[in-house]
Amino acid sequence: MEDNPYLTAPIPGQSLTVEPGSVPWEQPPQYVTLDEVATFYSEKMNDVEAIHELMGLLERNIPIASIANGMVKMGLMKGYHTVDTGFLVTPIIAEIIKTLAELNDVPYKMTAEEVGKENRVSPTILRDLLKEAKSKVESNPEAKIERKGLMARGEA
Repeated sequence: MEDNPYLTAPIPGQSLTVEPGSVPWEQPPQYVTLDEVATFYSEKMNDVEAIHELMGLLERNIPIASIANGMVKMGLMKGYHTVDTGFLVTPIIAEIIKTLAELNDVPYKMTAEEVGKENRVSPTILRDLLKEAKSKVESNPEAKIERKGLMARGEA
């Protein structure tokens, strides 16, 4: 049976009840320099299965920045690197993912703002549609609205 990550995560205050230094992020990091950390992530993303998973995330419209940030946070929690090197390696990870997406012809968004812009309607288009609908109603005021459904009332 596979462990649920939500049930195996540390609970709030757990660091106050366990022995100091017993969790990975309280130990010295496994990789110290930026070169070591960048090499670690590039080797992780060089696996065919990892590439397939990354492309699946991009196809679900998850931005590259979110994927890179998630990878860095996970590496930090597992004690692979420090916060500093994680912050510095994030743009490198994003560029690697972007390059993989371009090589595999997978469309991508860099940030969540780009994803949000895609789903918005331009205010000018919305205003034009409202004007058009209003002019249709004003040009034909006698048009009857046909009511349907269980709750529709008959002619009174």
